[in-house]
Amino acid sequence: MTQTALLVVDIQTGTLAPLIGKETLLKNVNELIDHFHHEELPVIFIKKVGYGELSKYLHREANDPLVTKVPMNTFKAPEFQTVMKEQGLGNFVVVGLMSNACVQATCKGALAEKFPVTLIEDAHDSVIKPMRNVWNKKLKGLGVTTMTTKEYIEK
Repeated sequence: MTQTALLVVDIQTGTLAPLIGKETLLKNVNELIDHFHHEELPVIFIKKVGYGELSKYLHREANDPLVTKVPMNTFKAPEFQTVMKEQGLGNFVVVGLMSNACVQATCKGALAEKFPVTLIEDAHDSVIKPMRNVWNKKLKGLGVTTMTTKEYIEK
């Protein structure tokens, strides 16, 4: 049986700093992190090279893996491929920054490898505000499941 993992993509000092509305984003992301921890499901933190450290506001536990990547698509990072195989991951829930860059590239990466992927509509964002809704619609059209934080936690 494949394990479902939460991918927390690029919520770092450099990506979070210019973001308007970061409090709501962090609240939703942390609710999901807490839910995955409570359910004893893996939470994998992704950090893009060159954008600073992970945000200190994330509810990261000591045993949560941290993957450092260069490409926008997390699935192209060798370190992520290793974690994915070691933990038997095959179903992904994606949150993070930026909607129009690493978040959409990671969702498309999961689809390209034939993995089910859920994008949490209200737990990703961009400095270009319309991008979140644009990518929610585009990715849903490509086969990504979309739902809100509340819908996911209550399902």
